Amino acid sequence: MKKTLKYWGWGYDSDGLNAGETQELLGTFANGYGIRPTDNGVFPPLEEVVLTAPRLTPPTSLAKICSFEKYERVLHAFGQSQPDSIRIYMRDFAHAPDVVAYPESAKDIVALFDWCVDVGAALIPYGAGSSVVGGVTSDVGSDYNGTVSADMSRMGRVLEIDEVSRAALIQGGARGPALEAQLKPSGLTLRHFPQSFEHSTFGGWVATRSGGHFATLYTHIDDLVENVTMVTPAGEMVSRRLPGSGAGPSPDRLMIGSEGALGIITEGWVRLQGRPTFKATAGFRFVNFLDAARAVRAVAQAGLYPANVRIVDDVELNVNGAGDGSFTLMVVSFESSDHPVDAWMARAEQCCLDHGATIDVGWHDNPQANLQGAVGAWREAFIRMPYNREQLTPRGIISDTFETAITWDRFEGFYQAIREATADAIRDVTGQTGAVSCRFSHAYPDGPAPYFAFHAQGRKGSLLEQWQAIKDAASYAVIREGGTITHHHAVGRDHQKWYEQQRPVLFGDILGAAKQRLDPKGILNPGVVVR
Repeated sequence: MKKTLKYWGWGYDSDGLNAGETQELLGTFANGYGIRPTDNGVFPPLEEVVLTAPRLTPPTSLAKICSFEKYERVLHAFGQSQPDSIRIYMRDFAHAPDVVAYPESAKDIVALFDWCVDVGAALIPYGAGSSVVGGVTSDVGSDYNGTVSADMSRMGRVLEIDEVSRAALIQGGARGPALEAQLKPSGLTLRHFPQSFEHSTFGGWVATRSGGHFATLYTHIDDLVENVTMVTPAGEMVSRRLPGSGAGPSPDRLMIGSEGALGIITEGWVRLQGRPTFKATAGFRFVNFLDAARAVRAVAQAGLYPANVRIVDDVELNVNGAGDGSFTLMVVSFESSDHPVDAWMARAEQCCLDHGATIDVGWHDNPQANLQGAVGAWREAFIRMPYNREQLTPRGIISDTFETAITWDRFEGFYQAIREATADAIRDVTGQTGAVSCRFSHAYPDGPAPYFAFHAQGRKGSLLEQWQAIKDAASYAVIREGGTITHHHAVGRDHQKWYEQQRPVLFGDILGAAKQRLDPKGILNPGVVVR
């Protein structure tokens, strides 16, 4: 039986938290942090969603790739952000796209551009809708006569594999699992696994500078891209496929991270790796989060480059049922398709022990890297985490994350300042303490990528305003303290005003000039990256 994607939550309609998992989550919030439901509602069933009539009619030449079907318009109205979830719960579909298009070729995309320019419509590239920052939300203001969502799912093939160079040419609409399935017979893998892997696309990864689960070295899709093809209203831009180049500013760097504002990424060559056969994983417990952070710095600066080196604080573990609130957990993993990794694992273990760690899961007698203890519990919680919000929003509980990066010399003061600013905002907005947690998603020799989460008891009817106030306070603190407004979640609509503060003014002018040259009518994803 064909699965149906949720328009109101993560993944397929058959997937989600069961009753026991939901009650455990709510119990932890209530008993540990005083966060209790202020509502007991449900997301609207499709028959109760009200849409305005489509304002656009595609030409006959495009009719076969366009849909006005209600479910499709509702599905493509939002992504996976906290405000998206709240607005869906509030039945706010006033800005749903008028048309959903499924291009099958670059020629179709060019035709969509021409039509949108002719009728004054905005066009929003939609990979698989996993944006958590409003990157695909169809809010474009009143300057357009309609909105078209361009779903790239019909352009999802691996077109070519170069086994000599270990590279592949992949279409922009390829989702993670399908992409890897097509690579598997070659014995090679892209090994780019964002948390959204199942429900995100290669083109989306490139457009948003996606971060994968490799916590060091190859942390972003940038590190894996050889070339990019992007179709724009002004024409097609194709960078030369090379292992590296010093020939002026890189065209790839303009296209990677452009978030659909300059064009649609239709395909690209990427570097592949051998599938890992040697693995080792260990878990370590620390009494103090900052001691764990210093251990991460030691590992990162030792040149070991583990596939995974992450810490998760006591609050994050407790909220997700992976700890009792008494320790910070550190996970270290190595893998290779070429050689045993014992020497690297042994050195990383020593770095942890030198900073006061105790062993949660050992690696010496664990050749299959089986995840037990708190490490195994955290892994399961991490996989299930995207389903939490669909149980929390209808109960009036605000739950969101934001991530950043900072250099090691400033990290400890930065960490304290961001936690305090977020906690103060929760208290000011809700009158309650709430919960603020932190983990590391990635680590570099010169600094970490802290990933914060905040949870608060919302007020019925005011969730969106309360979320915005907390988000603004946290974002302001990140910029004030010298961090980046996003390490891998992208800019989207939620971060736009903060991104404009972070980037140099002159660079903003340059982006505006590029937008004017590539998209002179401003039809592409208005309000994202450049406006």
